Amino acid sequence: MNKKPMIGITGYHILPEEGVGGPLRGLPGQGFHLLGHDYINSVRGAGGIPVGLPVNLHNQEEIAEVVRRMDGFVLSGGEDVDPKRYGEHLDARVQRISLERDEFELRLAREILAQKKPLLGICRGVQLLNVYFGGTLYLDNQDHAKYASEATPAPLSGADADADAVPTADRVPVLAHHIMGPNRWYMSHEVTLLDPRLQSIYGRDVIEVNSFHHQSVHVLGQGLRVGAVAKDGIIESVYHPDYPNLLAVQWHPEMMAEKLEEGFLPFRWLIQQCQ
Repeated sequence: MNKKPMIGITGYHILPEEGVGGPLRGLPGQGFHLLGHDYINSVRGAGGIPVGLPVNLHNQEEIAEVVRRMDGFVLSGGEDVDPKRYGEHLDARVQRISLERDEFELRLAREILAQKKPLLGICRGVQLLNVYFGGTLYLDNQDHAKYASEATPAPLSGADADADAVPTADRVPVLAHHIMGPNRWYMSHEVTLLDPRLQSIYGRDVIEVNSFHHQSVHVLGQGLRVGAVAKDGIIESVYHPDYPNLLAVQWHPEMMAEKLEEGFLPFRWLIQQCQ
């Protein structure tokens, strides 16, 4: 009987002062690590065993040991990445950040990639990975309209790609990517898949996705390529040719999985990479 892969999942870090008077259980002055049931259920439903990872783990030797003991990883959604990490400054466009989570996940990503362990990045996860590779983010998706109208973007998929096929904000208005909708699995817009692995995972080139992000990838990190794109040109997935075990998407398949079988597909890919 094959052992089920152990999948380490990152989550929210709630500081002691944030929990006071809030909905969290416990005593004043306690901090918390939070992990959404969606991620737990999706990993279990795909055939893995979910393991929550503590965000306040910064010793690189301990992180390396965690990576050795896990079979695969999920970098989950959550707060904005600190804009100082990619050369920007805090302003009104930036929402909640977690400096400790940034530090942990960047160290964790480095170790995962060094040990070549399978990794699925979701929402914040794709943004953090882009920053890890030296890329930048839009502080808010509406900034995409400004930049896209000032210059024609580079081809999305290879040097021979047709630039006219790349949506820009002067041709297509920026979509409302931060839509709650009537439920978490609400499909808010279409995404065109460019990564051959995503095309294989989903069995087609265009899919509908939910959307809960006010930031997105701006300048691609070194070596990264666009794996999926929305009609307005917002990058919805990235991949790296040197890391075939890395998959990162901007949408939330774990939320879709509550009602839609298709939501499990990226998690099944992750489990397969572990076996």
